[in-house]
Amino acid sequence: MMIACTALFCWYCKSTPKVTQKEPETINPVAMARTTHKEAIDTLLADTSAPVKPLIIQSLDKEAAKTLLAGLDLKTLLVKEWPDNGFYGNDNYRIEFIFNEADKTVNDPMVYAIKGKNRFKNTISNWAGLIEITDLAEFRDPNLDSLDLANMDIAKAYTASGKFRFNEDSTLNTSGVFAGTFKLDFCITKTNELQAWYYSFGSPTKGAGYIFEGNWTSYKLKMAPKPVLFARDLFMIANNILTDFSYGEREVEINPKYRHLGWENFWDGEEWWAATPKVNQ
Repeated sequence: MMIACTALFCWYCKSTPKVTQKEPETINPVAMARTTHKEAIDTLLADTSAPVKPLIIQSLDKEAAKTLLAGLDLKTLLVKEWPDNGFYGNDNYRIEFIFNEADKTVNDPMVYAIKGKNRFKNTISNWAGLIEITDLAEFRDPNLDSLDLANMDIAKAYTASGKFRFNEDSTLNTSGVFAGTFKLDFCITKTNELQAWYYSFGSPTKGAGYIFEGNWTSYKLKMAPKPVLFARDLFMIANNILTDFSYGEREVEINPKYRHLGWENFWDGEEWWAATPKVNQ
């Protein structure tokens, strides 16, 4: 099971006592990608009627950030069994990204070499590049119930930000480079496991886990750069980009008026990124 899914089932089991601890192991990862964490945040709030307090954030200096990141492997937060969804172009058409490899560089723990794929409409592209963390901070969310957090075994939470550059095959006429900035929220458990953090509306990612935002620029074609954004839990932020894009607190539904923008087959589970793609029935 994905580490990032563990906390999701903590709040789910609290409100559904009959669910056994083993049941999450049978969940299809593709099906998990169709859920959002909105209800999880509401469930973890200490007081749903109280005014929302800002996060308490303490920035780490460069050396402290390097020391911390030297002992962590962020690969587990990036490389998953299913892709991320996002928006591409001025019409915000659906695009998908998946990280296949993420390796910390030898000389700098704040830089990762990345390989992956993306799919836009019927075109699948391979790419390789780097992500560089430029800022790291520890944060605490005073809105969350401390007992719930203790039950989730959370030790500390962090937010990282930086820049990325993903280069597609330069020999193809349709290829280019994705470049921009990213934000990543994560926590460390008391057993030193890493988990993506989805549980704060006020975090830099707004509960999306991570967000990559920038532009795609063609290598060969004379055209304006096209905006791109993708996130681990896109549904936490999608309604801020397209009005009423989705609805639902856990299992989401996409507004029919946007489904022509590449979302008609969102529920198919086609493994386009695999060497031998298959469709889940």
